[in-house]
Amino acid sequence: MLQIILDKFISWFKSRNRWWFPLVAGLSFSLCLPPFNHELSPSLLLFPFLSFIILIPLLGFSVQKSFRRALLHTYLFSVSASLGQYYWIGFVTAEGLWHLILIGLVLISAGIGLLYLSAGMLFRFIYKRLRRLYIIVFPAVWVLIDFLRSVGDISFPWGFLGYSMTPVLPLAQIASFTGVWGLTYLIVLGNMLVWDLVVSYRVKANRAQKWIHLIVFALFLTIFGFAGLMRMNKKIEGEQFKVSLLQTNIDQFNWGNKSLDTAFSITESMVYKASGQKPKLIVGPESALLCYLSRRPELSSQVLKWADSTGVPLILGALHWEKSPEGSFYDYLVYNSAFMVNPLEQKLQPYHKIKLVPFSEAIPFEGKFPILSRVNLGEADFQRGSEATIFNAEGNIKAAPFICYEIIYPGFVQNRVKKGADLIVAITNDGWFGKSSGPFHHAAMARMRAVENGLPLVRSANSGISMIVDQYGRVLNKTGLYERTILTGEFTPVKKETFYSRWGDWFISFCLLIIIVCSAFSAPGIIRRQRKMSAKDRAEEKKENAEIQSSVSSPELK
Repeated sequence: MLQIILDKFISWFKSRNRWWFPLVAGLSFSLCLPPFNHELSPSLLLFPFLSFIILIPLLGFSVQKSFRRALLHTYLFSVSASLGQYYWIGFVTAEGLWHLILIGLVLISAGIGLLYLSAGMLFRFIYKRLRRLYIIVFPAVWVLIDFLRSVGDISFPWGFLGYSMTPVLPLAQIASFTGVWGLTYLIVLGNMLVWDLVVSYRVKANRAQKWIHLIVFALFLTIFGFAGLMRMNKKIEGEQFKVSLLQTNIDQFNWGNKSLDTAFSITESMVYKASGQKPKLIVGPESALLCYLSRRPELSSQVLKWADSTGVPLILGALHWEKSPEGSFYDYLVYNSAFMVNPLEQKLQPYHKIKLVPFSEAIPFEGKFPILSRVNLGEADFQRGSEATIFNAEGNIKAAPFICYEIIYPGFVQNRVKKGADLIVAITNDGWFGKSSGPFHHAAMARMRAVENGLPLVRSANSGISMIVDQYGRVLNKTGLYERTILTGEFTPVKKETFYSRWGDWFISFCLLIIIVCSAFSAPGIIRRQRKMSAKDRAEEKKENAEIQSSVSSPELK
């Protein structure tokens, strides 16, 4: 039956130029990512497992006989898959800049599409050259491409395939050992085995063997899942820590002259209301107080009064500036910051955001090429912070703060918490994303950081999703989107040290080792096959030349 369906589909696809089909297949890519999971609806329970077959169209397009068709269809799939993941960028409707935002969305989709295209073309090469080893080599290649997406001034490590397993927490525990990279490897490996099975039906050979491979893989996933369940069943013992998260839900799209007063009055009211529940820490979102807080004495004294009156430490998002060094293009250096307000010390301790959003918060490579400072794309022109700050909260709790975009960098978070943090604090403003998949993606990535590092996480988002997450990624409490509310809950600030929290992105080196070893092992065979093909090509060329010479010298042509 499968054989018949496969043959008919391939015949249908090849019968005409079905250029639209890769676009449709690419859009389906996002179905395996949040919010398409059981947390949205029980009917979506199995959607995360679509990730184990989601790459089959990409692989099929990339190995078509015609290189031009392979290139075109793979890229169409890639751009469409990118657009399906990042369409929410178009929801950012800043006044007068929407045309630039839409252009940015197209460029991001095209750029990430090129990375998927390169993965597809590498699969085409590996599939033909490495024979059976391609099954373990290509997942390593995919992981390395994802890792490259997290490096440099234009990095955008959003929506790795490994995040599809965030709602499947028993399997997600693999990340405590390998980071999200190991989950991505396993998912791509699953796609390889399914692909191998499909090919066996196409060539009508070794079907039973391929089914056995796939069943063994499923068995291992089940074992990993049980191991994850056992890990999650280990009780977290220790003193409970109560925290209140402020979801202020301030509309940043209509910011005006009186908005600062509104933000302060709303935040003040929520701080005093939250303090009635006797938390040990109150956390507000990114840009909760959109002003240069420490440079406005009347405002900073007001915030210090909140902490003094309630007796509760506060972490709030605001802005900060410093005078620029002589010769700088800017008069002032502006920072996107989080401030720790401690009632005992009566001072504001800042953390300045280090990872800035390319083209939105800063122009990439501006530090290396100062002339880029003159480029104006409507970006915020923030400066990068340099201090990996850890806040000291009540009860000797050490909180590692991360602002918005920073939480999606696995190694960046691991390096910070390695310095002795007991708690990951993420503050963000996802109100720009609208009611799209963007806030769900962002929240899922934050949860993965808790699993990787064995640390609880609290996340305060201006418009949602705010949440309290334990060391295993379980959501203890959370809010919905676009509601003004206070989320209060308890967690145990005990670090469950993980292999990943200790050794970081070791799995990247492991993937590189797989590629090097398998390539070296296969090199002699590749060279032999290449020589045989070259000899065959030379023989065919010689025969063709002889036929041409014979036809030229024949009497009929004279």
